[in-house]
Amino acid sequence: MRVLWIIFLAMIGGCLMFGGVSLVAAPAPSPDQPVQAFLIVGSTLALSGIFGVYHFTLRKTDNPVQWKLFHLLGYALAEGGTLANLVFFFITRDTTFFFIAIAVLIAMATRYPRPMHKSSQGDGQDLRSPASFESRKD
Repeated sequence: MRVLWIIFLAMIGGCLMFGGVSLVAAPAPSPDQPVQAFLIVGSTLALSGIFGVYHFTLRKTDNPVQWKLFHLLGYALAEGGTLANLVFFFITRDTTFFFIAIAVLIAMATRYPRPMHKSSQGDGQDLRSPASFESRKD
């Protein structure tokens, strides 16, 4: 769980750092392409990132490795949508992309790694107690 937290915070931290750099960097000249082409791609990636982070992190499984994999897939989709929109903001200086990136980052932050539910961890019997290893006499 701790490794997943470190990866999660590194993904969010990387997006925040690149967002800060793109805010303070010198304005770029206007691109040859219209902003609408970037807006279509950026909003599509953002929607897939928001959908992906919720789809994968809400999936239930009993396998802890699969649970971590689902969370990493969701976070990667959200990070991709965030970084793509930050790159489009860096290129075009249109603040719409910056706000889209913030929305995807907020969606990612709301799905931070939580411990697996107790109901999915076996039968709920405490294996540390000595009585759990004794055979039942039915």
